[in-house]
Amino acid sequence: MKNTLHRTVRCHCIILTGLLAAFGANALSAQAAPPGAATRVPAASDDEIVTLSQFTVSGSTADRYRAADAISAVRVRAPLLDTPSSISVVTRDMIDDLAPSRIFDAARYVSGVQDGRGMQFQDRMILRGFESNGQRTVDNFLQPADADNIDEAVVDRIEVAKGPNAILSPSGAPGGAINVITKSPLYRQKRSVTGLIGLYDAQKVSLDATGPFAPGSAFAYRVIGSLQDSRRYWDEEARLRGKVLAPMFAWRLSDRTQLQVKLIAAEHWIFREPLLIIDPSVTAATDDPGLAPGISKRGLNGIQPWSHVGTHTADLFTQLTTSVNQNISLRFAANGRYYFEDSEQEFLSTPSLTNRYNPYTGELTQNQTWALDAATNKYVPTYSAFFNPNAIPVRADAQWSRRKTANAQADIVGSYTFPFFSTQTVAGVAYSRQTGYTHGKNGTLPAIDLAHPDARYNPVYGSALNTFNKSSFTNWQLYVNERVGLFKDRLFLTAGVLRFNTKTTGQNALTNSAPSVLDDGKNMSSVGALVKVLPNVSVYYSHSSNSSPTIANNLPLWRDGKQDEYGFKSEFLNQRLSFNGAYFEITQTNVTIPNPDHQTDPAAPEQLIADYGNEGFEFELIGSLTPHLSAVATYSHLRMRDSLGRNVRGVADNLAALLLNYRYTDGGLKGLALSAGVNCTGKRAGDTPVNFTAANVVGQTSFYLKPMYAITLGASYRWHEKYFFRLTIDNPFDDKGYISVAGGRVSGTGITTAPGTNVKFSTTFEF
Repeated sequence: MKNTLHRTVRCHCIILTGLLAAFGANALSAQAAPPGAATRVPAASDDEIVTLSQFTVSGSTADRYRAADAISAVRVRAPLLDTPSSISVVTRDMIDDLAPSRIFDAARYVSGVQDGRGMQFQDRMILRGFESNGQRTVDNFLQPADADNIDEAVVDRIEVAKGPNAILSPSGAPGGAINVITKSPLYRQKRSVTGLIGLYDAQKVSLDATGPFAPGSAFAYRVIGSLQDSRRYWDEEARLRGKVLAPMFAWRLSDRTQLQVKLIAAEHWIFREPLLIIDPSVTAATDDPGLAPGISKRGLNGIQPWSHVGTHTADLFTQLTTSVNQNISLRFAANGRYYFEDSEQEFLSTPSLTNRYNPYTGELTQNQTWALDAATNKYVPTYSAFFNPNAIPVRADAQWSRRKTANAQADIVGSYTFPFFSTQTVAGVAYSRQTGYTHGKNGTLPAIDLAHPDARYNPVYGSALNTFNKSSFTNWQLYVNERVGLFKDRLFLTAGVLRFNTKTTGQNALTNSAPSVLDDGKNMSSVGALVKVLPNVSVYYSHSSNSSPTIANNLPLWRDGKQDEYGFKSEFLNQRLSFNGAYFEITQTNVTIPNPDHQTDPAAPEQLIADYGNEGFEFELIGSLTPHLSAVATYSHLRMRDSLGRNVRGVADNLAALLLNYRYTDGGLKGLALSAGVNCTGKRAGDTPVNFTAANVVGQTSFYLKPMYAITLGASYRWHEKYFFRLTIDNPFDDKGYISVAGGRVSGTGITTAPGTNVKFSTTFEF
């Protein structure tokens, strides 16, 4: 394998060298670069011109809510109209209007995006039916499933690339990738302080200051910082705390070359979740599932306020971009990430549900267990209450995890226009290395008595570890992607191939067992064809794949994702408005999801493994309807099913969203803007049942969540250019208490109840 990898590396190095030589030799004969090539933009002063690298997104937008380009297809800036795949961009203006507590609050208006299990951590989202499970891409670097949320204060824009993407996210979910583009230093002065107050998930102050070191300087800086300490909606003792400090530096070596260095350091302390258990009477036929008697919809229900997820992270990003000429650009980027988690969480220790399914129907009977009667050779039920409200068994889990990650990427792009065709060749190499471990201890706690939910206890831990897992991976990626434009760029044909080599290991160090090792490689590919039937209308087809190496239940596995997509794109009103649609079919093998039984029974397997498939269609309208009115309107229909034909937990078949923002630009109301948004999420499966009962009958989903509607109203006002006020009201009709998200019937699987009205007010002072 090592010799093969070395030969592959040498081969691709020769290819890259040949590309450089070919590009250099043809530079004089090539015509003007097509759209997407390096462009020249004004810099610090009107007479100073700087070439914008093809690896850098444009700083301007066609509309406050619409960007005309993105870099999340192959790490190269390209017009969305010319890209044969679905990419949606959430602009910074849209983020500001929504005042999000986490990036999902802004991304929820993108077609095909819905909330993941639990709202506390991991930035969990579901894209086209597949849960990201904590994975996200930040400045083109894939971050594995860590528990931290990225702070919106450092986010410049969010690009949602849908479907498998071997170059951006080769080991990510096949439903798509969230690519968070962080803020960068600017060569114009911009400084602001923002204070946020609210009923919950607020109480935050942030600073953002950027500019050149001196007028005309080649150096620029940016400093971003934020502090937050707020209650969660369940209770005053349930806290949300965060600290972020992000110093950044830019050096313009020439009008074509720039170096950026960013350090983003953050700490988060997030209350885990209260005690929640589904009522035993709730079945798949229940229209509005509720909680068991004695369990409050808004309260800790005996869970201790120290139960939390704590994370400490430091990310160092460096990027050097240069344009050799108007046709060729180079990018060299590196990322080092340190992640440490010191969590102390309280979990239920209620019985397993495995033997509580009716063997003959596959239906869950929460308060009955089933066993084979030797005399009749039939399975018979026995009443066994799932829990006693006066003695609910719980335990404490203390966890210490540390991961160190190093990434490096090198890319080259050459764009040329010849008399009868145009070409864009992108090639690159990437390296990732991570080592990590997880220590864990179980602590004893008194059982919870719902009659005395305010009783306070601290856990008692033993001296021995209960968990000691080690993991590591070393990944190499080598890729080339070619796009050819024909008939004056009315037809684009694309094809790409990526070689992914990995050595992924996982080991249970407590048992001293030999590590599980996946030492293998995969070829991933993408092809596409896009026809511009009109200058502002295109239709396309694409096929893409990716594959993720993993160790699940000590087994080395590949999760192979594939997608076929057919779609159309259109732009109107000088690119200010777009209307897009797509039909897609996605499959993934060896999908791993956390086993709900493992939350209550640590001896149960940590992961459930299954094959999933999804097909659906979506529509998306984004941009300006009038010079004063911006809008986002989306609709998605999915048919996400597992290999046994069952609904996948947490995934709705139907999604819709509408966001409107109206701005007054003159008259007595000048500076005022009003916004309103609504998200509609259809019926969703609430849990993952057993695959087969003892009688070999397929297990059935035990409950479904009712359709959910989330409404947000907002108003903002700019006064005297330096002051900006924003009011946001979430859930103005106070529709609360129902179960909004669930991954099982007990806490620890992602159950969340809908909060009531939240009012947030912020003031920004620019200086």
